[in-house]
Amino acid sequence: MLALDEKKLDQLCKLAKLKIDDNEKEQFLSRINGVFDWIEQLSQIDVSNIDINDLSQEDTTYEREDVPVMNNTREEILSNTNNKNFDMFCVPKVVE
Repeated sequence: MLALDEKKLDQLCKLAKLKIDDNEKEQFLSRINGVFDWIEQLSQIDVSNIDINDLSQEDTTYEREDVPVMNNTREEILSNTNNKNFDMFCVPKVVE
């Protein structure tokens, strides 16, 4: 079973250049060890009868009719700004 102790946590923090307060170490250890417990539970699942190339599972892709719709007009979009000229947005000069 995977388990992380305080010494290993200190080594990992040093490698990752993380600083954890001493009062936060217990919280980190319990959370990380909880993840390791979850991984241990997943590794106990028998998947020997499952073919990874089997794509025959029922697909629930919902399709809609492809109909062009005009959602936004130029006037609606330009109504959100005060900086417009000739039906276009005016932006500050970027290149000098």
